[in-house]
Amino acid sequence: MSKMNIEVTEQLLKDLAANVGYNLIPVPFDTPFAEASIEGLPENKQFFWTVPASVLNNKEQEEFRKMCIEADIIDTVCTTSLPWPTDENERVAILLIDVTRRRRGSIKFVDASAWNISEETDMAAVCNLLIHDMFPGEYHLAFQMNPDAMDEGLDDRWNEQVCIYPVCDVKSLHPSDYLHKLGYGEEGICLIADVFDIRYPIAAKDVAGLNEPAILLSAIGKLSPLIIRSCEDIHNLSLDDKMLLVPNDGYQVDYDVAIKLFEKEEILRQLPITRRITRNDMWRVQIERSELYSKTSVPIDDLIAHLTDSKRTSNK
Repeated sequence: MSKMNIEVTEQLLKDLAANVGYNLIPVPFDTPFAEASIEGLPENKQFFWTVPASVLNNKEQEEFRKMCIEADIIDTVCTTSLPWPTDENERVAILLIDVTRRRRGSIKFVDASAWNISEETDMAAVCNLLIHDMFPGEYHLAFQMNPDAMDEGLDDRWNEQVCIYPVCDVKSLHPSDYLHKLGYGEEGICLIADVFDIRYPIAAKDVAGLNEPAILLSAIGKLSPLIIRSCEDIHNLSLDDKMLLVPNDGYQVDYDVAIKLFEKEEILRQLPITRRITRNDMWRVQIERSELYSKTSVPIDDLIAHLTDSKRTSNK
């Protein structure tokens, strides 16, 4: 990469850092991710430390990563599409170091590799990924975007680009180890909201009115799923901070499979389980259709008619 291109890349990173309230470290491409570099880092409480993406999960930096994680000074880790100046096969990653640590005890992971921050819309997108912990909707974004880019690149794929993970479970610092790509747009993928009516908050009357079983989830910590069939199932249970998932019409849920599904890492990693889970968090969780339910492809009236005709034929 030429000196001019290095300067352009550095300026882009400075602009990105400034947009989200940070400073880029001096000589960003000549400060190794190592303990020896600490004395040369700025005294600011918040700054961007740029590193090659490979150091986020390689063996060589394992001990230093562990030290940084235990010190709880890493607010966010972001991978970008920018090539590392001395290695075209390497990509620039950004560590958002924050001594004040507003999200003490957790690290936010961002995969911004699909965005080119030299483009205005893409710069805005990456700023939004870094600033917001969950997709806030068109009118609440910190940086406004072209609606088409926002809908396709942010709203539809937010959970594939952003997650917050408890520090105690962090080993690698690479976002790809925590962001689960469920294959948006592929056949067989759907949202929880496609299958369930999500009720939150809930009261005893919500359970009393059930005509079929439902799934009770905790909105704090891990989901702790339970099958609820009647009011008797909630005796001695507090419904505070609980969420009820009631199957939508036409969906036949395998409840035993559902319980196991809501305990899986692939579901939990899509949810911000270090804070109270909201209805909006839950509705956009992506699942494999085949893992949870089967949907009758024939309308129920047609199915009944078919079975009736079959019975008549067999009786002839």
